[in-house]
Amino acid sequence: MQPDHHNLSPYKTQLLTWPEARPEDMLRAAQRLASRSSRLPVPCLLGLDHAAIGVKDLKRSLAWYHGVLGLRHMFVDDPMFNGPIAMVGVNDIPLLALLRLPDNEQPLVGSREQRGHFALRTKPEDFETWRESLPDLLRLHRAHDLQSLWLEEQDYGRQRSLFFQDPDTNEIEVAAWFR
Repeated sequence: MQPDHHNLSPYKTQLLTWPEARPEDMLRAAQRLASRSSRLPVPCLLGLDHAAIGVKDLKRSLAWYHGVLGLRHMFVDDPMFNGPIAMVGVNDIPLLALLRLPDNEQPLVGSREQRGHFALRTKPEDFETWRESLPDLLRLHRAHDLQSLWLEEQDYGRQRSLFFQDPDTNEIEVAAWFR
């Protein structure tokens, strides 16, 4: 049975594979999808809701994120946001979901590009205070002997950033925009 290449909906497509599909069939299918999708409304996004990161010990991470970054445990009485998950944030705005890693899983390892990072914004006038305070905060709240105290500053012209790691090697950026 041959797939129907002429009736592809933008939501459910059939896979066109060689030798079943000729290049011209694939091109026509792609053009139909593009013309249909350009008529679909794109809903509005308000912004980033939160980032989710894996941690080995929720209690330790809650203390570290509060001590170093001032993030508070949110939704403490909500059973949906307790147990293997804890939400932390500022000014009643959740920023991070701390997800307890299963016992048999380790935090992400690898290059900065492979692991990724999340960035928290600060005011330009507060950046110097972060720059001066962060080394001491990292030392004071060091959760274990193997925790890195690495700190890197980057100046991107309009943005300045400080990079460092939490107790589970999740990379964090504190950034300020100056222009």
